[in-house]
Amino acid sequence: MDTDEQKISVVIATFNSDRTIEKCLKSLDDQDYPKGLIELIIADGGSTDKTLFIASNYGAHIINVPKNKQSAEYNKGYGLQFATGDFILCIDHDNILPHKKWLEKMLSALIKNPDAVASEPWRYQYNRKFSLLDRYFALFGVNDPLPYYLKKADRVDYIHNKYNLLGKSFDKGDYYLVEFDINNPRKIPTLGANGFLIRKSLFLKSQNSPDKYFHIDINVDLIKQGYNKYIFIKDDIIHLTNSKLFNFLNRRKRFVDQYYLANFSERRYSVYYPKDDVLGLFIFIIYTITLIKPTIDSFRGWLKIHDIAWFIHPFMCLAIFYIYSLSIFKSFFSKLTRV
Repeated sequence: MDTDEQKISVVIATFNSDRTIEKCLKSLDDQDYPKGLIELIIADGGSTDKTLFIASNYGAHIINVPKNKQSAEYNKGYGLQFATGDFILCIDHDNILPHKKWLEKMLSALIKNPDAVASEPWRYQYNRKFSLLDRYFALFGVNDPLPYYLKKADRVDYIHNKYNLLGKSFDKGDYYLVEFDINNPRKIPTLGANGFLIRKSLFLKSQNSPDKYFHIDINVDLIKQGYNKYIFIKDDIIHLTNSKLFNFLNRRKRFVDQYYLANFSERRYSVYYPKDDVLGLFIFIIYTITLIKPTIDSFRGWLKIHDIAWFIHPFMCLAIFYIYSLSIFKSFFSKLTRV
């Protein structure tokens, strides 16, 4: 099967995303891949800035998401309904493809491995020109220390030189082929976003309705069905989150409230499960309270790449611990008041 014969639907959720969407769409337009085989779908929640103007300039099919349901995950799930390609690429508005061969590289590995579900880059790109916070996220391969210490980070950090995430990995040269445990489908990295290329035929086998859509849940569904092989390309993707720490923490708190706690009973995956991750959570709490392990990890990273961004890590552990604790108490008392 030739990569040039495959139509790819690129689905991006937006809401007042003009800060980054231009760079994102330009990196897609620059790909060395037939333009007629790239379907660009923008699922927008009611932007009032220049987002839609920019998207229309790139020939995007703009989908208007119901404003009363607008959220990052709902927008994605809603937009995915309109995908007509053989493959679906899920990227966020703050993702930038780093070179012209990126899309072809992601697809080529999937063509060579017809039993693989999806492919994604194994790292976030690190660049000293990025903001301090974005350098931190890239270096540790995650924007939340909890999944990092539960070994559920979505990307490999820059401390290690080989795949060290969950799953049984096989080094294939330009990529790793990774098999996850069918009997424990929640033991996976946080797959499904920031450059995730999946076969549409398999995506349709998951529970993908917009009301229950969450990118990691899709993969839990598929692994349960026996589709447990994934590809991690030895390449990266740029993820420009937010240069201001306070803004990021506010967004993270909203995300935890909305997706990790409020809808816990409807989720197939969560970064923390009481049954599976009690020990890991306890260890994270000890690490955070003492700050010894996060500080050691910061120094380990600094010895690899001399950048002060590593040393945000102990403070981020404290901040995320506070956010989760606050959200858990809020959820607990909310349930009590409903009884």
